[in-house]
Amino acid sequence: MKDQTRSSYLTTPLILFYIILLAGCGRGTDPVQKEGETALVTLEEILRLGDESAGDTILFGSIGEVMVNLRGEIIVAERRPLLVSMYGADGSYQSLVGGYGEKPGEYQGLRGTAIGPADSVFLWEFPTNQILVYDPDDFSYVRSVEVKDDGEKQFNALTGATGNGWIMAKSLALVTKSDDGSVMVTEDHHYELIKVHQDGSYGMDLLATVSENELIFDIQESGRVNFVGVPFGRSSTIAVGRDDVLYYGWNESIEIATVSADGLARDTIRYEHDPVPVTSSEMTEMIPENDYFRELVESHEPHETKPAFQIFLVDEMSRVWIKLSSPEGATEAEWLILNRESHAVGRTTLPIAVDLEVIRGGYAYGVHREEGGTPMIVVYEIQE
Repeated sequence: MKDQTRSSYLTTPLILFYIILLAGCGRGTDPVQKEGETALVTLEEILRLGDESAGDTILFGSIGEVMVNLRGEIIVAERRPLLVSMYGADGSYQSLVGGYGEKPGEYQGLRGTAIGPADSVFLWEFPTNQILVYDPDDFSYVRSVEVKDDGEKQFNALTGATGNGWIMAKSLALVTKSDDGSVMVTEDHHYELIKVHQDGSYGMDLLATVSENELIFDIQESGRVNFVGVPFGRSSTIAVGRDDVLYYGWNESIEIATVSADGLARDTIRYEHDPVPVTSSEMTEMIPENDYFRELVESHEPHETKPAFQIFLVDEMSRVWIKLSSPEGATEAEWLILNRESHAVGRTTLPIAVDLEVIRGGYAYGVHREEGGTPMIVVYEIQE
């Protein structure tokens, strides 16, 4: 079974992605779009890191997240092996950010990274419930901020930084045991997105409540719980803009909700799209080879269309760049650029294997993940 969405730090052995699923909310107005004003945006590749075929000595394992600071330096968080590295704007290796271990500033598990407005680097070390803070200039360890669970829900991920804190997600455990020892799957499983202050404190007010991925569960007699992703299942993605606004969307349709970090301003970006059908050969390719998991998938009513989009990100002008789903056999993916008023202000195309991660200072930074190949960092100059 191939990947269906961009992966994140909430992973399982059975699913290469496990990102926060998000439900949209907004004004309820009709979609707004002006096709005649849509401009063609050209992305010219200027840098590539990790290209073994070109003799590159920098090779990546499994790239999780990419960040870029004001100097154009690139911070890459890898999952396997677990490490965070910094590269100069020219692609030269500079240093590690922290390292694997138990000493101050080291980590044994990461679920989310972020970079602050002043370029401080933040890593969520989930085994100890701490946000690790690193200096924006030399990336040395500065301090840790403990974010304690409320006793019922656990913090799952750091999703972004704001001017005076962070936005994090917490939830109930996916699988729980009752008093009699029986195993249960949490019904209506969802994540709560909240603002966390710089001292680690947080209030009870939620910025948003977001749904879990489309998964198929099976509880065996032994109490073991197995689960697998739905082929072409709906999911969501989340981004924090430089205007301290949280953007989130469920990819059944192009409908991206926004909420300010103080929770006062809410809006929704909407855009109509033509659904891309799922062909019989594509569905066959997504069915697991394992008999057990194949039966689980086949017991679920299949999707006839693909999600409206795969991922999105927000640029410095608060525009949303959306990677649309592609028809069978496509080698390039179309990216739609929407402003906060739901107007389509740009379009571009990129290789289907590329997922953009950051847009900053006139450049777009992405990860090239091709089946059977090693991941690479690609940098484009934006020409509008």
